[in-house]
Amino acid sequence: MHDEDRMIFPCQRMPDDPKTARLLGLYPQRQENMWMQRIMIPGGVLTSQQWHALAQIARELTARTPLHLTTRQDIELHDLKAEHVPLAQKMIAEAGLTCLGAGGDSLRNITVCPCSGLLHGSVDLHPLAAQVLHSLQNEQQAIFALPRKFKISFSCSDACGSPWINDLGFVARRRNNQYGFRLIGAGSLGASPRTGIVLFDWLPAEDAIAAALAAVRLFAAQGDRKHRSRARLRHVRERLGDRTFITMLASEFDKAKSQRIRPHAVPAKPNGRFASHLTLTFANGDLSPDAADALAGLAREDDVCLRISRYHQIVAFGASDGQLREAVAALPALAGPATPQATVVACPGIRWCKYGLVDTNRISRRIHAERSQRLGPNTVVCVSGCRNGCAHSAVADIGLVGQRVSHDGQKAEAFDLLAQGGMGRNDKLALPIASGLSADEVLSRIDGLRALGCDGAEP
Repeated sequence: MHDEDRMIFPCQRMPDDPKTARLLGLYPQRQENMWMQRIMIPGGVLTSQQWHALAQIARELTARTPLHLTTRQDIELHDLKAEHVPLAQKMIAEAGLTCLGAGGDSLRNITVCPCSGLLHGSVDLHPLAAQVLHSLQNEQQAIFALPRKFKISFSCSDACGSPWINDLGFVARRRNNQYGFRLIGAGSLGASPRTGIVLFDWLPAEDAIAAALAAVRLFAAQGDRKHRSRARLRHVRERLGDRTFITMLASEFDKAKSQRIRPHAVPAKPNGRFASHLTLTFANGDLSPDAADALAGLAREDDVCLRISRYHQIVAFGASDGQLREAVAALPALAGPATPQATVVACPGIRWCKYGLVDTNRISRRIHAERSQRLGPNTVVCVSGCRNGCAHSAVADIGLVGQRVSHDGQKAEAFDLLAQGGMGRNDKLALPIASGLSADEVLSRIDGLRALGCDGAEP
């Protein structure tokens, strides 16, 4: 980012440099003069005031378009006019939120298991995740100019943060009454997905920052800066081979440890104070300003805590099921999301994305309306509008990947169908079931997948 852009943005003008725009979470939509603004929500944590501020921003600047939940615990504004971008950035900053690093070739939002530190028996990973974020952002010469994006997740012991499809996935473990991590890394999806490998079977929590610094430094030095399709950390691993990759990572790890950059607080013991949770599922990730205001009201309750999950969901935590349901029932805007249902994750598709090939919104709503009850609340269906697979179709319980096919001389929407993926909790990619299906054929084939034992919902 140029110094002049740091000084005048976000208050005065749009950045001229597309790289700077992406680094600030700004992407052009397929509609002329319209932009998507992504907002980082570290660990999926928002205060009541911030929920209310987001509702107000959406009402004022994108009145006809809902807020949008992402697969990295972020929130997006869509249909934002170019002339409104500086004001949006200003209002976001005034709410105590940032967009820096929400896109571009940089460290992306660090995700944290929603139940972390909240449910009884869970350990709080948020402080350590925040310290990793801070330490990596201090690497200013590298972290905002990486070969490609870099993704980190923190999971509880059941790997709910999809560590196998992240550049680094920290999975909490306990040994000899001490907390540490199994560290998975060098996985990614995209058009040619590949899950990661075990980098450390046991990593003491005090070494988490050193491990993250080592991986980022190795990536900055070895990543392919000429070919973006081969520029993720996993491509470095593939080019070097697993053994050489791990050896080089270990060398960087030893150097980082010698700097003695250690967290001042590490997970010590389970400290969750809530006994119950209620998952709110928002169809296609769409979150109306009224719903955001309702969440602001819910977050004001002394005995309720909210966390954004990764798959179009927000999880409410409380003392009991009855208490939570009573609190949510008092908020009409949350009635639909509180209904038990299958999780259908959809990327923006042609609704907003210039790379989208199909209307992901339409088929996702059909699945919600016509198949949600049959599939059950523990099934995750991921719908991607192109081969980039942004909805995580390649590891889904049930995955759809959009394409265009010729039919009677006309181009028509079609979908590849996949199933039985591990949702990134393990190294299992989804299996191809069928190709070139129409929407009607997809719904028919989904009926035959009900016996696959899908169970990927959070937390």
